Amino acid sequence: MEDIISFVENRVRRELEAFGVDFSSRTAIGAAVSGGADSIALLTALSRLLPENCTLKVITVNHNIRAAEETEGDASFVQEYCRKLGVQCARHDVVRGTVEKIALERGLGIEEAARNVRYEAFETFIRCSSVSCLCLAHNKNDQIETVLMRFLSGGDSSSLSGIPKKRDKYLRPLLSVSRSEIESYLSVQGIPYRTDSTNSDTSLLRNRIRNHLMPLLDTEFPGWNNAVWSLSQKMHDDAAAVDFLSDSALETIAWKDEDEGISFDRYFFSVQQSAVKRRLLYRAFTAAGPSSRVPYGLIERVIGLSSSSGWHEEASGIEVFCKDARIFVQKARKLATESGFFVIIEKDGMYPVGDCILSVSRCGSDMVLSSQKKGFPKSVISLAGLGFPFVCRSRQSDDSIKSADGSMKSVSKILEDWKCGSMKDDVPVIQNVGVPGQPLVCLWGSLLGFRNWIVKG
Repeated sequence: MEDIISFVENRVRRELEAFGVDFSSRTAIGAAVSGGADSIALLTALSRLLPENCTLKVITVNHNIRAAEETEGDASFVQEYCRKLGVQCARHDVVRGTVEKIALERGLGIEEAARNVRYEAFETFIRCSSVSCLCLAHNKNDQIETVLMRFLSGGDSSSLSGIPKKRDKYLRPLLSVSRSEIESYLSVQGIPYRTDSTNSDTSLLRNRIRNHLMPLLDTEFPGWNNAVWSLSQKMHDDAAAVDFLSDSALETIAWKDEDEGISFDRYFFSVQQSAVKRRLLYRAFTAAGPSSRVPYGLIERVIGLSSSSGWHEEASGIEVFCKDARIFVQKARKLATESGFFVIIEKDGMYPVGDCILSVSRCGSDMVLSSQKKGFPKSVISLAGLGFPFVCRSRQSDDSIKSADGSMKSVSKILEDWKCGSMKDDVPVIQNVGVPGQPLVCLWGSLLGFRNWIVKG
């Protein structure tokens, strides 16, 4: 039986060859390494597989969204391991607060905003280092988790195909290797790796699936993961067929790039197959640049209205309307995030927050915040145990906060229950960014005449 070292390294080599990587030519291959088991295994395998005529170059990204000693420790660990292997390593440090600011501006969750920042760094690295490809360390477990996430979120055939093995210059040679095989590969060689503390943060959907749902499925439905893996392969083939039909329909529906988005012929769109219409709408949403994920309800409403004229629909910063026998998809003219605010608080003092001034003072183990909105009485709150740094910002679409019983509650739903109406984006959200998971600790509703939601301790 093939030993685990040979198994993993042979799998990586076969996948790279299938991607068209030529080991006989002088080429540079890149690898994104975070310090976790997956990326350290990928780096180790690549360093051994590549012949002398091939150069291996690494990039590690410090997102600065966890405690400084942890996130900087990960980047330093990668640099040191690369030094031992004799591999070039480029370190990209994101200015603290950048990811949170982008999340607010684009209406994204922290994880998705971090991914955007990470891939921007990757693109720059690919251009500047002249690598022919960049290898990423997603594994088989990541693929299964992704398919489950998208299934639970109501994904279509394209999303249920999971993570692609190859996209442009991005390659994933570990995608058919399980996490347990990766950890065994490192263990038998005594190679250390870092563990991200946020992996245990079950406020994140992926972690809830990994830590709660998957162990339950393992117990109750042995072999379920093979079924999900097979599903992703079938959905990949189905998605390719729908993509082909959608590409073929572009000329038929007179697809046109507009100044603010996309337009196409209403009638010829309405007679397409439903799967093709959905794929075309998703493509139009992407081209228009939505600020957040577009709900499936908008897709269905547009498809239902496509055979009629004179209608207008809007959701998640995107508007779709029919005018002069054409359907237009574009950014909504007034985005909710335009009234947003985001301030990092690192010490006592006065800070402009939206249209008011926030006073911050430390009193023993409590953080005392006071401010006043025009037309409302002055509001003072005391948050026990909150330290510097913390963030005062407006809500994000996927925000959740802990309740008294320990469960997580949607911030948007809480604000709806408070009947905040048009003021929901003015209610300050206090986020503790100095601890793992960066939890929300307060919804400061009393500033606008509502009650407060404060997480005790």
